[in-house]
Amino acid sequence: MQDVINEIRKLIEFAGSNGTITKEDVDKLSTKQMEAVIFDLTDRLGNKQVEKALEILDTLIYNKEPHQKILITLYNHFKKLYLLKLYENESSNLDVVEVLGLKPNQTFLVSKYKKQITYFNEKEIYNIINEFIDLDYKSKNGLMDIDVGIKSILCKNS
Repeated sequence: MQDVINEIRKLIEFAGSNGTITKEDVDKLSTKQMEAVIFDLTDRLGNKQVEKALEILDTLIYNKEPHQKILITLYNHFKKLYLLKLYENESSNLDVVEVLGLKPNQTFLVSKYKKQITYFNEKEIYNIINEFIDLDYKSKNGLMDIDVGIKSILCKNS
């Protein structure tokens, strides 16, 4: 909550006496959480906008997000997409929020995940997950640069 308050204060100070804050101001000045950025990146991949996806990745790197954290976050995101894809194929009575392991204040993410699974088929998501696992192994054993690996996976799958 303190993060939200700090972001609002930053916007208020920026707006000054006229008090008008535009969406562009929010986009320019607010710090997005990693999860929101990963949704943007995945949207770009799904829409075959590889250049935009790579720009988002470069922004994360520029903002000093650790490469390993980016890899893990991407892996976890695609794992949730895969679970949701399996869930939808099963047409079971399982609760989507429970399947994805979302907290009660994250239920709004269900619609975002459902939109994103339309971008990929089950096999594509499965392959992306395995590519992230393979990259993790190779980067930890000095067989591949993690930055090059992430970019390669993004380019290959958009």
